[in-house]
Amino acid sequence: MTVKIDPAGATVAPASSPASPAWSWHPPLPLTGVPWWDWPPRPVAMLKWLVAYFVRPSDRLLFLLFALLVGLWMQPVTETQATLSADWLLPVLLRNALALAVVAGGLHLWFHTFRCQGSAFEFDPPDPAKRRGSRFFLGHQTRDNIFWTMVFGLPIATAWEALARMMYAQGAFVRIDFADHPVWFVLLFPIVTMWQSAHFFVIHRALHWKPLYLRVHAVHHRSVSPTSWSGLSMHPVEHLFYFSTLAVFFVLPSHPAHMLFLLFWQLLGAPSGHSGFDAVSVAGRRVLALDPFFHHLHHRFFECNYGSGEFPLDRWLDTRHDGSREATETVQARRRATSRG
Repeated sequence: MTVKIDPAGATVAPASSPASPAWSWHPPLPLTGVPWWDWPPRPVAMLKWLVAYFVRPSDRLLFLLFALLVGLWMQPVTETQATLSADWLLPVLLRNALALAVVAGGLHLWFHTFRCQGSAFEFDPPDPAKRRGSRFFLGHQTRDNIFWTMVFGLPIATAWEALARMMYAQGAFVRIDFADHPVWFVLLFPIVTMWQSAHFFVIHRALHWKPLYLRVHAVHHRSVSPTSWSGLSMHPVEHLFYFSTLAVFFVLPSHPAHMLFLLFWQLLGAPSGHSGFDAVSVAGRRVLALDPFFHHLHHRFFECNYGSGEFPLDRWLDTRHDGSREATETVQARRRATSRG
């Protein structure tokens, strides 16, 4: 039986393999969509989803609180940031570096180095062999992932934040405050998650175009058994596009806290979203939801789930994998058809 290898080195299951490979753990399947997009509308379901999404203990809640803390008190945008200066840029870079080290490094140590919760809520059985090899910088996935994250991802993300801060300070970004626009201020947080999802689908789908994949996106897919450091392990060209979501504030009235929430959603959410675990747990009890299974399916099956659940482009364009056997068969059939073409 022939097993194919994709250009990034990921093993592609042969056509005769089981349609739904075993998982160590998975959430209830099939995955359900976000009720924002149901018709007719279901306002009660929408409200429940919002509460569960932003109020229950989760990485999203932490990103929201961190954005409010930084944007309102720790490092607010000031008039002095209208011009680029190391006086304010270096503390921003240091904060992002520290946040990445805590989130990506902390989750990696918790889940993979010390195995603090064993296999509880882990999607795939650990396979150390997949994390070694000549395709990785210095021969190991973790070292490779840290290199691409800290050498390229960190400064590029910080550069986008610096540009956004200068635009707010110069008045190029229309700034609003909670006291003047309380409803819009609150609604903008879920709105930017939808924008990020749609933006991610478009650039991610483009990066799977073969020429861009081979030259750019293959760096990310080297990590066929991703960990938290894999989330931002990308070619710098991909980092430039990935963090370009912040350009939306040229046309969207906002507060710097919204910009920071979107930045942290990507800068810190990529590590939590590639951890390989559904949640942080203690003694078998879930204490912090991560919910990355939708994207984990992309790393398993490759030609699906280019966006995220907040905006249903995958559903509308028939690239959504909901974890079911039927979806697996559809994706495998698509891959066979593509390889024949």
